[in-house]
Amino acid sequence: MASLGFIAVGGALSVVSGLIALAVSFAAYRYLKIGDVGLLTYLSLSFALLGVGLMLQGAMSLILGLRLGNVYEDARLTYFMGITYLMVENLAYLLLVIGYTRETFWRGASSLAPLIIITPSQLRRYFLLGHLVFDASQVLSILLLMIILFEGFLLSTRSGSSLSRLVLLAFTVLLLAHVTMLYASATMTPFYYIVGELVQFASFLLLLAFLIRWYRVE
Repeated sequence: MASLGFIAVGGALSVVSGLIALAVSFAAYRYLKIGDVGLLTYLSLSFALLGVGLMLQGAMSLILGLRLGNVYEDARLTYFMGITYLMVENLAYLLLVIGYTRETFWRGASSLAPLIIITPSQLRRYFLLGHLVFDASQVLSILLLMIILFEGFLLSTRSGSSLSRLVLLAFTVLLLAHVTMLYASATMTPFYYIVGELVQFASFLLLLAFLIRWYRVE
């Protein structure tokens, strides 16, 4: 029963994080200039993917954790949604890498250059997704985040603004969240799944705040 309660908590966090992701997607779209295909475009699309994926996966985890319906069938659906979300999440990361690379090497620096990555929260149950799938996804996410951090650093050296440095700090926190999730899987310690989830949630809120702050400055 404790495991189901743990899944319910993770599902609730995923749903809340999904709502924030959709809010960020909306904010990025609202600030997007007509005809401009830049960082905000990639940001809005990535957040939309992450938000919808998180809400669906979180909802299934809640149903399983609260034992609504057939537990066996709920577990199968949660497993499927978890696998699907891991693919969607890394697709969103890849879109952000493309956006960052495009801005860094094809368009040059812009005032919004540092505001390109977010990852919404991803609490994944070890016993549902399995060691190999979860670990492989975390390693891929860490690799993509490291690329984004490096390209974000290159762009920040051009602008040199305090906002750029704060956003890079949030990216670093996000990277640490994924490392924590990978550590939780390696040591099979459920507590660190929640820690990683909360760290991701915090970095998510920070990046949303930075986006709003950037808009006010502009």
